[in-house]
Amino acid sequence: KKSVAIAPLQQEYPQLVAWIAAEGTEMDYPVMQAEDNYFYLGHLYDGTENPNGSIFMDFRNSPDCSDMNLVLYGHHMNDGSMFASLSKYKEQRYYDKHPTMTLYTPEGDYLIELVSGTVEDGNYEFVEFRFSSGKALMQYVERFRRSSTFRSNVEIDPDDRIITLCTCSYEQNNARYMVIGK
Repeated sequence: KKSVAIAPLQQEYPQLVAWIAAEGTEMDYPVMQAEDNYFYLGHLYDGTENPNGSIFMDFRNSPDCSDMNLVLYGHHMNDGSMFASLSKYKEQRYYDKHPTMTLYTPEGDYLIELVSGTVEDGNYEFVEFRFSSGKALMQYVERFRRSSTFRSNVEIDPDDRIITLCTCSYEQNNARYMVIGK
């Protein structure tokens, strides 16, 4: 089983907050966080300017990954890198082969069980970060599950936390593909 030691990496790259991987897929990347959601759109994890950018956590999230909804972004690269593999979840059979991911953090490793994948309009803020209650979180997830491109039997409980992965999608202008996991 793979493991990623985050603490030593943070010594060299202080804006590294986690690592995300999905076994058997291209997804295996450090997760960065800047003071805005723009820097890592065009910079690698080491700060080098590069159009590929990095996988990064929304600046509104707590860097200790303790929020009810962690939100990660990454480019949909034509070569299949970064978050391009997320779009494969538009097919049930891909989900069936890769129903989980792992988030490695300094506090420990978290198994992510995928719940839904939806095409969203990037012209609007479709992600919520805070919920008034566990019930509100469950209702939020169920709203997306109803229009998911794949079917998952993963149950959401009021005390669960979720992770949201977003990338560009091309169904319409400024579309996003959003995958939610528990």
